[in-house]
Amino acid sequence: MNTKIDNETISQSLIRARQTGEPVQLSCIVSESDAYTIQMLTNQNLDARPLFWKTGLLSNNSIFCAPIASSYCQTSPANFSSRVFNALHVEAELAYRFNAEFELGKTYQEDEVFAAIDRVAVAIEVLDSRLANWQDADEFLHLADNQMNGALVIGAGIENWRGIENGSQAVNMFINDELVLADCGSHPQLDPTSLLTGFVNQACQRGYTLAAGTWVTTGTWSGYPRAQAGDRVRVEFPGLGEASVEL
Repeated sequence: MNTKIDNETISQSLIRARQTGEPVQLSCIVSESDAYTIQMLTNQNLDARPLFWKTGLLSNNSIFCAPIASSYCQTSPANFSSRVFNALHVEAELAYRFNAEFELGKTYQEDEVFAAIDRVAVAIEVLDSRLANWQDADEFLHLADNQMNGALVIGAGIENWRGIENGSQAVNMFINDELVLADCGSHPQLDPTSLLTGFVNQACQRGYTLAAGTWVTTGTWSGYPRAQAGDRVRVEFPGLGEASVEL
């Protein structure tokens, strides 16, 4: 049965799940606003000034922001083999870096956001959940749990992000050297940069300043293939670069 639990209690449950590696059963109701409050409460324990983020669209078509603690991020070739994951899936993504600060409480236009992008990199997002019931949990509970981020790998990239032809950009994913996905133009919004202005404004209205040097990863081009502990995952975006991780 769905019940209402206060945000501090949910946050503490999620923090405890991260610390112990034991997922928590939460069948409660939270609003979108609650989810962002829980995120911030949790993140104060993990990384109060996050430099890594993820974004995408919720089912209500709002662009979300979700912080990723620096301890959950590595550059490629990455190794998270010491980490225990509850719900292990992997995604091929592109991450963008900003070279300017976006201030708490301000609203920014697309030209201002795009002017601050100085690099795009191939990324692998490792999906995980602190929820024992993650397969049927409410969407906003996932948002409260940093939208199922388990780890982030930043790989090689380029500066000329405007030159990417998103509609024809190829992507390949290998698990243990076996090609498990080959696709092109497969981002859900076609152009992931369409999310960035909404992301910046969402974060700045939700209580954050985004520092220069912030990275944001922008959603899967590959679906979310299942992975196993011990797997080696490699993603390549031909012409842009590649990233790899050992799980």
